[in-house]
Amino acid sequence: MSKLIAYKSRGEYKGEPIYPHRHKDGTYVASPSRFEVDYVHVDTVEELEALVRSGLGTRMSSPDINQAASLITADNIEFTDSTSPPVTAKSVLPRLSEEAELDFDSITKSRKEQAFLRAHLSRGRTKAKCVLCENEYPLEFLVAAHIKRRSECSKSEKLDFDNIAALMCKAGCDDMFEKGYVFVSGGVVKNNEKRSTTPALDLLIRKIEGNIVSNWAGSSVYYKNHESQFNK
Repeated sequence: MSKLIAYKSRGEYKGEPIYPHRHKDGTYVASPSRFEVDYVHVDTVEELEALVRSGLGTRMSSPDINQAASLITADNIEFTDSTSPPVTAKSVLPRLSEEAELDFDSITKSRKEQAFLRAHLSRGRTKAKCVLCENEYPLEFLVAAHIKRRSECSKSEKLDFDNIAALMCKAGCDDMFEKGYVFVSGGVVKNNEKRSTTPALDLLIRKIEGNIVSNWAGSSVYYKNHESQFNK
C-alpha cells in the first residue's frame, strides 16, 4: 500500500505537504468533485488509494497547517511507496462485495461497492460513456448497473466485475434497462414492445434502439438472462 501526499499549490503554505484528511467519523473521502453529494466515504487508506488511482480526488489536510481540508484532484496526488503493488478498485472489490452480501441492506456498504465497481468500469476516467445511449457523462451521472439482477447472481457471477455490470446513465438508460423497457439481443438494443409506454418514453427508447453495445462479447450471457426476464 502506498502513502498519498500532495503539496499546497498557493498561499502562505505553498509547497507544504498535505495528507489524506481523516474525518470525525474516522472515514476518508474520495470524490469526483468538491460537492458533498458526490462524496464516497471509505474506511482505510488502502480503499482511498484504489479510488484515487481510479481518477477520483480526495480531501487532504495537514496537522501543521491551520486550514480546512481541500479536495485535491487525482493528478495532483503522489504515491510515495513505489515498491508496493498498486491497490486498484478491482483488487478491493471482492472484499466489498462480500461485505455487501452479508449486509446488503446497509446503504453505506452497497453504496461503497457501487462506487468501486463504477470506478473499475470507468478505467480511471472521470467521464465515461453509457453503454446503451453511447453518450458521455461525468462519472457521478453514471451507474454501475448489474446486467443480471444482483440478487439472482451466483457468487462467481458477482465477482465477474468486468462483465456482470456496465455503466448506464441516470438520464434514463439505467431505469429503462432495469425495468425492461429495453433489452439487448445479439448485441443490439431492442425496444420491448410488450411493455406499455407513453409518447415521452417512446421518444427516449427510439434514441437508443438499434445501438450496438460495446461489451456484448464478455457480457452476452448476462444480457440473455435479462432478456429472458422481459421478452417472454
